Amino acid sequence: MAIDVDIIQDVETFLKNLNGYELLSYAICNEECGAETYEWLADHVEGALAAEFMTLARERRKHAEQIRGLFKDLYPGMEPLKFNAPPLDTLPVCREMLKVGSVEEAIGMALLSEMIGRDVYRKLKRLTGEEKVAELFGKLAEIKEDAYERLLTLYNAAVEAGAARQV
Repeated sequence: MAIDVDIIQDVETFLKNLNGYELLSYAICNEECGAETYEWLADHVEGALAAEFMTLARERRKHAEQIRGLFKDLYPGMEPLKFNAPPLDTLPVCREMLKVGSVEEAIGMALLSEMIGRDVYRKLKRLTGEEKVAELFGKLAEIKEDAYERLLTLYNAAVEAGAARQV
């Protein structure tokens, strides 16, 4: 699995130049794209893993709504920007996700995505100057950590069971 570090650095540089309005807009797009990725993965696996991917997709949609709610509180009458920038947590793994051949690989990609997502929200928390926005990004980072731990449990169970099933 090859992750393009230059892309991550480019997006991080891009994020550093955003204000609170733009950061929240980006975070909404990030969560919505993540939900779509997990829905796609859920359609390509079975059982507990499919259920976990659907749970993660629902959580991502919920996060997008939470961010949208904060956005409306902070910027009444305004609409979030539609970003053409890729989501930092799924961008480096998107191409790899489309090529996964086993359950372990699918979970591995999801683990990486959640770990990057956690780090992105920690970084966004530091970048924003608005307390409410920073608080929300901190909570989202904690949620990403929890999702990572749940996926790690599934990954370990799959490895122990020798479940190199094809996706």
